[in-house]
Amino acid sequence: MDRQVGKLLKRLEDEGLADNTLVFLIGDNGRCMPRGKQFLYDGGMQVPIIIRWPGNVDTNNVNTDLVSTLDITKTILDIIGAEPEVPLHGRNLFDQSTADREYVFAARDKMDSTHDASRAIRSKQFKLIYNLMPERPYLQLNKYKERSYPTLAEMNVMYLKGELNEDQIKFMASSKPKYELYDIVNDPNELTNLADDPDYKKKKEELLEKLNEWRDEINDLGVTEDFRKGGWSPEFPTRTLAEWEDHLEGFKPWVFREPKSKMEHPYSKW
Repeated sequence: MDRQVGKLLKRLEDEGLADNTLVFLIGDNGRCMPRGKQFLYDGGMQVPIIIRWPGNVDTNNVNTDLVSTLDITKTILDIIGAEPEVPLHGRNLFDQSTADREYVFAARDKMDSTHDASRAIRSKQFKLIYNLMPERPYLQLNKYKERSYPTLAEMNVMYLKGELNEDQIKFMASSKPKYELYDIVNDPNELTNLADDPDYKKKKEELLEKLNEWRDEINDLGVTEDFRKGGWSPEFPTRTLAEWEDHLEGFKPWVFREPKSKMEHPYSKW
């Protein structure tokens, strides 16, 4: 990635365009780990956004505003003076509306043929996750993840052998709570669910009201019965201990391969 980005930036320099070009470098999703990609914890929602715009963006500067990748489109259109045909949900990254933002929102639905649905609202301190299908486990079958995440195989083996600690085992539950409320500042790993804590009742209600306003605004249709009944099996665990142990062994040569190895991924044709 460094080499490819370097080539692009060098071309801008060579063609005399570097000082007049706004560059965004972003990730397409959160980290590819359990509780990351496809989930609404920060590990799944947060992506890097690096901006270079000489004369307009300071170097070596970190911005802590609540922003979304949806803001990139709005920002570009504003800079070039283009009017979108429909209203946009994003905001301009360089005006006060972004700096003043109180919340960002996120949603999860169908992932391949894994059917699940959640909505989330996040402020700088709190996050509320509304699980629309709480009857389904967090780790119901997803073929992409099972063939791509060695850590997922490791966790399932440890779970079935009773080796996970009290925080790790929460993610292996056979169902989810309807609501999850986290104090991100004091609990950055989102491990202590405050949704049923009476001391946080007012905060939960406040965030849920704002989340439902957003859902109305975007015409969120929620979950249909066909969706709820469809998709891959929601059974958990998805394999026996022996099957997970065999699967984990298949990953090991790949994980510990030599640099520049041409080894084929063990599950590329699975």
